[in-house]
Amino acid sequence: MAENLNNPAVNQTMPAPGVLISGQFSEPFGYEVWRPGGTRDWLLTLTIGGQGEYAHGAERVRCGEGDAVLLPPGVPHHYYTPRDCRWDFFWAHFNPELRWMELLRHPQDANGAIRLPLGQSTAFDRASSAFLRLVRDNRHTGHYAELLSLNALEEVLVHLAGFSAKDERLDARIADTLGYLVDHLGVPHTVAELAARVSLSPSRFSHLFKEQTGDSVLETLLKLRLKHAARLLEHTPLLVSEIAGMSGFQSPFYFTKQFTALFGISPSGYRKRT
Repeated sequence: MAENLNNPAVNQTMPAPGVLISGQFSEPFGYEVWRPGGTRDWLLTLTIGGQGEYAHGAERVRCGEGDAVLLPPGVPHHYYTPRDCRWDFFWAHFNPELRWMELLRHPQDANGAIRLPLGQSTAFDRASSAFLRLVRDNRHTGHYAELLSLNALEEVLVHLAGFSAKDERLDARIADTLGYLVDHLGVPHTVAELAARVSLSPSRFSHLFKEQTGDSVLETLLKLRLKHAARLLEHTPLLVSEIAGMSGFQSPFYFTKQFTALFGISPSGYRKRT
């Protein structure tokens, strides 16, 4: 049994902020970690394949792909690869920056653990990508490698916090559509095309989208385009007509009309005000 009791995360006496140690494991049955007194740092795991299991007394909780588990300092933990399984996961021991504490305020179970079932979501995709960078950068030494690993860990925690927030728990198909729209604001879209991307009929897709977001697909797309245009007005010297085209509007006149309706001021007036 690999208790890892000599892990530097356990013997840390000065909890300086930072990533203490991290890695990516693929472990067969027989892998086991048991820390009856917990650790002095935070432990985060993110399952990317297979299955793992956490035990608290008689309670057993399986973790599959997309499941994140946060263990605060002092929380006893016993986790392992179940029989006939392999467990693929990222892990990191860390002491948080002060500004991260808001990101770590999740509901805890009766044993003190925090469980976040990201599943097949945009949050999981982005968190796992950031976790991979965290592990890679944490292997290197030097000030900049440390900063990069800290940035990657903060990104992971932001994605977990965003998922945990009630208004961010969208159906995976709707979350995927929103991400797709944000990445393709300047191209034409139809409800039928967007529905086909997530294997739904146009009517079911439209109903689910409205139910999840409160706006229709076209209303949401319009708001996303106008908010993007507002950022371009604030931070670039581009002409209003250029910004209209880059934001997906074929007509500068229509763009100005819709922008004024949303923000209560024309694009030119908005730029002068900012």
